[in-house]
Amino acid sequence: MSFPLYWPGKYHFYPIGNTSAVSLTRDLPASVPGNILLLPCGDPRNVLFTVYCEPPSTTRKLDFTCVDFDAGLLARNVLLLAMIMDDVPQPFIWDIFFDMYLNDKSVSALVVQCRKLVACSGSMQDWLSSPYSSVLRFATAYTVAELRRVWTFYIDHTPPAASERTLALRAQIEEGRNAIRSEHHGVGLVSSSARSSGPLYPQAVSLYSENFEHYWKTGATSYDKQVLNTLSHANPTFLFSRLGEGFRVHYGTDPMTPFHLVALFGNYSSTRPTAPQMVLAAQTEFREWCDAFRAQAASPQSVLAVRFLLGDALHVARAFDTWTRHGPLQTTYQTPITVWPWTVDLLELSVEEYTIHKAPTLFDVVDTSNLSDHVGYLNIFLATIPLLSFATPWSGVLYTESLVAQRSDATTQFSSMLPAELTTIALTLGICPVDALSGFATICNTHELVLEMLNAGSNANRRQQFHQVLTWRRPYTGDPEAQLLVGSHPSLNFDPLDLASCLFDAYVRLFGSDDAYRFWKTTHEDLPASIARSALSTYSRETFVLFLRLIRARGCAGYSEDQWSKVIELLLQRICKAATCSELPFESPYHQDLSAQLHRYRVYTYPVYHEKLQALPERLSMWTSVPPLVRIYLEVPYKKFAVLHNTLKQMPTPTLQCVVHSTATYENGFQSVDATFGTIMETGTARSPSVSIRAADGGLNATRSPLVVSFVVPTWTLTGKGTSDPDNIMHMVDLCVKSSPASARVYLRTLGSRLAIFSARLSDLQHVHVVPEERLPPVMPSPVVSETEPHTPSTQQNGCPWKQTSLRAEMDSSRNIVLSLTAKLGLEDLALKKVLAEGAFPTVSQSSPFTMRVSLGEHTIALFYPLPVVGDKQKTRLARKSSYIEVVVPIAMPYPDVWAMRFNPFPVVREKTMIFAWNMHHVPLDRLPVVDIRSATHAKLEWIGPHVGAQLSQRERRMREQETSDILGLVKDTIHAIIVHVTGLQTGRPRNLFALYDATTKQADTFLFISDLRYDIASHTVVCDGYVLTLCMSLASAIHSPMSKVTDIVSVNVYGEELRAWKQLLPGLVERCRSMWEHGENCEYIAQGRIPLSLEINAGDPLCSCGRGKDVRGMERVKAWKDLAPFVTRIALSPIFAVSYLEPVFDVKMFESALDTEPQTPSSGANASNREATGAIASAPERCRKCSKASGDLLRCSGCKSVSYCSRACQRGDWREHRATCLLRSGTNT
Repeated sequence: MSFPLYWPGKYHFYPIGNTSAVSLTRDLPASVPGNILLLPCGDPRNVLFTVYCEPPSTTRKLDFTCVDFDAGLLARNVLLLAMIMDDVPQPFIWDIFFDMYLNDKSVSALVVQCRKLVACSGSMQDWLSSPYSSVLRFATAYTVAELRRVWTFYIDHTPPAASERTLALRAQIEEGRNAIRSEHHGVGLVSSSARSSGPLYPQAVSLYSENFEHYWKTGATSYDKQVLNTLSHANPTFLFSRLGEGFRVHYGTDPMTPFHLVALFGNYSSTRPTAPQMVLAAQTEFREWCDAFRAQAASPQSVLAVRFLLGDALHVARAFDTWTRHGPLQTTYQTPITVWPWTVDLLELSVEEYTIHKAPTLFDVVDTSNLSDHVGYLNIFLATIPLLSFATPWSGVLYTESLVAQRSDATTQFSSMLPAELTTIALTLGICPVDALSGFATICNTHELVLEMLNAGSNANRRQQFHQVLTWRRPYTGDPEAQLLVGSHPSLNFDPLDLASCLFDAYVRLFGSDDAYRFWKTTHEDLPASIARSALSTYSRETFVLFLRLIRARGCAGYSEDQWSKVIELLLQRICKAATCSELPFESPYHQDLSAQLHRYRVYTYPVYHEKLQALPERLSMWTSVPPLVRIYLEVPYKKFAVLHNTLKQMPTPTLQCVVHSTATYENGFQSVDATFGTIMETGTARSPSVSIRAADGGLNATRSPLVVSFVVPTWTLTGKGTSDPDNIMHMVDLCVKSSPASARVYLRTLGSRLAIFSARLSDLQHVHVVPEERLPPVMPSPVVSETEPHTPSTQQNGCPWKQTSLRAEMDSSRNIVLSLTAKLGLEDLALKKVLAEGAFPTVSQSSPFTMRVSLGEHTIALFYPLPVVGDKQKTRLARKSSYIEVVVPIAMPYPDVWAMRFNPFPVVREKTMIFAWNMHHVPLDRLPVVDIRSATHAKLEWIGPHVGAQLSQRERRMREQETSDILGLVKDTIHAIIVHVTGLQTGRPRNLFALYDATTKQADTFLFISDLRYDIASHTVVCDGYVLTLCMSLASAIHSPMSKVTDIVSVNVYGEELRAWKQLLPGLVERCRSMWEHGENCEYIAQGRIPLSLEINAGDPLCSCGRGKDVRGMERVKAWKDLAPFVTRIALSPIFAVSYLEPVFDVKMFESALDTEPQTPSSGANASNREATGAIASAPERCRKCSKASGDLLRCSGCKSVSYCSRACQRGDWREHRATCLLRSGTNT
């Protein structure tokens, strides 16, 4: 197992998701088919919301594969979608899915639906014959059988009202609720579910907390007392989970969490929303999701498939990868894969589903929810990278998410979770977060940063959550020129010593905390939290070996066996050296685990494995053939686990490992442990031993069964090799709790220094069994289109008498970071060799972020680099006699030290007629609620100013103060100015028409018409629903008359090269909201081979004409704009935010100084200035934020300098609501 074994002492059931819904197609082009893997899936909110975001008339094929290891969760999901397809009344669907208690009618609807599902699920074939199978599919027969068992449980646990059994079931939920409320609730505001309101969190959190308390107090979402009095039944869907029957619902479960209620808090009328109104808003959104799914499922053109697979995420990923490489013959090439740890049930994909019905095992999008919090980022990479489809530039999107706050500093939160420095991961594994390259993000998390700082101070107040979502892609897919070279370039090479040093750094990152000395030395803050984290081991030595294997297959595919062996030998030497000194003094016990896994996975074999085995233990000496590896099975009596049951509160899920030690004082620990409750059955002979496991009934609830654990060890370690008296060594086999500061504190007194739960001699025939273990087969290449398959070479390379022959990474071994990349260009033509030999100098320039262009004589070639480079710092090496040229270029990472995308910050990528914005997520504008500007007061809209102002990082704000802003900073300022004018904040009234006025040329050729400001509900920000018109000669005569009628234009100054950046941005703004039209064969982008078409002012339209005049209802609603509707193209303009893990966003010291129990003293002063804009702006009298009194003598809040009050009393009365916004403004104003 690449993931350590945890004792399943405590389990939380998540019937309802713990984050708000997102669209899983947000980074795919409009209308292209999508194969989407949810690993794991949780509840179906993301599936429903993704379908809801599709245009009603869509014919896009969407295939979802929903994986989870909890049969209770999947059973609820299928039940919900089946009820939607059957058009069950909406109130029943809501009650059954979200309420813990049900009335008679809802119970009846539940039983009817479950009986339908049970009738259809007798077998896989029965399901395929059912009406549900057109949309709802299953990946394995095991999944069908287990979910049928759960639906049967639901039926059996809905007895008649008022019966003793009904009362007992209801009491079971009541006891569970009360225990959770007593232990976890009532300690302040509930922030987790309120985060979906994003920038309106301060206004929403108290109401979310009130509703959360009501839900756990009553077990229902209704506030109607009469309705609550009718809820006489326990909802059985809350009583079954992975551990079987019982109420194990997570204490943070909240039915409001999946929904986007920001408009409720931003658009309220004169009175603030109430909790019942919040529930109604959630029910309304849920109904809209259900209606969209039902319509798609019922459509004759429906190409919607939702497939369910019961299994552990890492096990399922391995099964998919094996199927991709070997197909239905996978069992011939691979050891059997179990459904999950703690079971012997095999994960066997349906041959019919995956051959006849072509279910995908490679995916355009893989969403991993917050699995990284539980298994670590490296396990995520190992599981998902082989499953990513690289058939197109837009495919192969990986979403990762974290909720657990690992660090108090947001800038180190992400890096602390990675197995290596980010550039190393990008080079060796081939994926990178999009925003790490872009330097900005279109999804906002500034509210998370504010919440972190609002809770700054003592460790007791530190938040346990910090939500961060990352989008990973192949780095070069945002560079159209580099994309043409993919597959035609050589493999990457490293200096063996540099690569070994880098891998050693990764090893220390993974296992450094295993060492107690190192733990105490490197733990500097929040000691209790650090001790608690020390117990959560997420990696084993097998994980590291799989990491090496993946690097070998991808980043080092060009290495020969000798080169690779050299790297591993250097790495192992470094590890062994560290184990004998203070660097990793507790490494030695795990070295044999590492060596065994290296051999098992064919990554590297120690010489000792080739030596003849001597002095074998008696039970091995009788074998016909003794392999280098054996598997030891240990049967542990169940009574030995009493110590774990008795300490569940102190340590509910301790990590387990096996240890082999001897009287010769050696001790070897093994972390890759398989476990099953059951007994061992011998099936072989003394000469050819083998065993099978008879699983106990009840699975994880098998209370009287022994536990069988097994693990792989090198055979030679059982021989006593290297000891003075090998014939008299007594080998012992232990099952232990893994030692850590946390586990030692809990178990040291009861289990002793080794923390051994059970120990037996190797010769113990009752408890210990040893069988041969075969090496795993070599990894076969994936037979699919991938990044190694070349595209058509660019015309500049056709016929060139030279080629790129090597690609090498230069590293700083002391810091284990990539410094530069060197591309070698070999000359093959005799004439060209002569030109170089006679003293000619090539011309070298950068043509795109990932390419350098070399010209010599009449020939030009583009060199490919796997990471973005800084071309103006290149060095060229000439070998005139050997006839080659080397171009050495520093890498353009990390941001903001260097900027990878400075050539084009907003790339739009084209593959034939398919065009998409590479680093801006798609927004379904027509599905997003409108910000109510017209009827809103300035006090209600005051959150927008600081929210949009939070685009800038701390560095960018300093640059603005010094008037040295870079291009991104200038674009952010312009977006800020536009949105502030659209809302009417600080300008008196809303303005909707803007001209980008170039301060250098004193001209404007780009006009933005903003019809609406909308809530980008899933991204926690706002978006301008608008249209762009570029003045150009081809439109001059047609638009002259309608443009002359347009008035009230706000001219927004743009400076330096900013207008060029806007022309680069516009194609992305169009593509991210395109849904009603397609690019045609005559598209100007295709004809001219570039996007945008022009960059200079008055040089023509940067956009193609495909979208001109289409989907322009917003223009047609405005009388003055209507005649211009045929000439504009729809856009979605939203803020672009600083990336919190790349650089500090807020000045923490400023926040800490502003964190006062008292409001800031009112004073006279001006508003924070925005980007200069001209135009007739009507003035309006300022009003007191608290009582709305209009006056010219109001006092300004001295903290944020953005709101005013008529008196100190009004300011005090408003401080509770204004506090968070005041602090945010304090950190963003200049």
